Amino acid sequence: MPLQKATFEEYVASCTPFLKIPELEAETRAKVCGIVEKLLGFRPESDPEANLIKFMRQDPDFLRVLLSLTNLSQERFRRVVAAEKHSRTVYLQDWSVDRIHRTVRQDDRYASEIAKLFLEGRSNPLLSDLVADFYLDQMYLPDNWSSLLTDEAFAGQVVRRMLAGNYSVQRGRHVERIVRERLTLALEGTGLGYQKGRVWHLAKEIDVAVPDTSNPAVMIMVSYMETTSSSQDQRATEQRGMYRDIENLNRLNRTNKAFINVVDGGGWLARSAALEEMHTSCHYCLSINMLDQLDEIVAHHA
Repeated sequence: MPLQKATFEEYVASCTPFLKIPELEAETRAKVCGIVEKLLGFRPESDPEANLIKFMRQDPDFLRVLLSLTNLSQERFRRVVAAEKHSRTVYLQDWSVDRIHRTVRQDDRYASEIAKLFLEGRSNPLLSDLVADFYLDQMYLPDNWSSLLTDEAFAGQVVRRMLAGNYSVQRGRHVERIVRERLTLALEGTGLGYQKGRVWHLAKEIDVAVPDTSNPAVMIMVSYMETTSSSQDQRATEQRGMYRDIENLNRLNRTNKAFINVVDGGGWLARSAALEEMHTSCHYCLSINMLDQLDEIVAHHA
């Protein structure tokens, strides 16, 4: 007798709007403290341009700190830099922030150009006619920017804002790790393993496939979101197609393959229509608090 899929109401009641992951919290706190310590150790120059160049060159994280200080996203900064190159008819491949930083460290002229973007803002002659004033005003640094970063509490807030995107990505990866660790327990003694990768009959990458991606008996997709995004509707549509394909495969080949959605987080709870679609488009829909059901699911399908 297979395990019955929880109703949508039962499933929602088990969800966790904000999941606390102690390992990630400790790792992130240590990273914040390390960057703040380096910021507090910076010794400024009297000349504004020389000071900014020295700051950017001192540490790979410091250019991102400047962007966080100005509330300018890395993506927007890259577009501004690309516009500056375009103004000189330099048609180069889009540069990452890391590459921009490396060039700042190696090329005095380029370092000066990037420094001027921050120091001059809208008055920068190369960009005043190419980039919207709003973005150029956002790039402008206050005269006392380096002294602001000597305040430990303020510097900590700037660094945490800088790390917010990476922190969100890492939370998703840690949730996948939690699922894999719980699945490992469910597979103990079975001789079965699991893989991540593309499953040929779905033409999609599966987060976890038991026992492998070549002929999986159990397929798991994991999504943890704390804020809403338009991508959730697209994901729900994709999951519906995957579930349909697996159902067709089971019907044609008389197999018993299972498709599991592990979905959790306040972002999904806030987008109930997409979440209901995710619940419908699978054999089992599990929250983090329901992962103990993997034992019975694997025993029935794998």
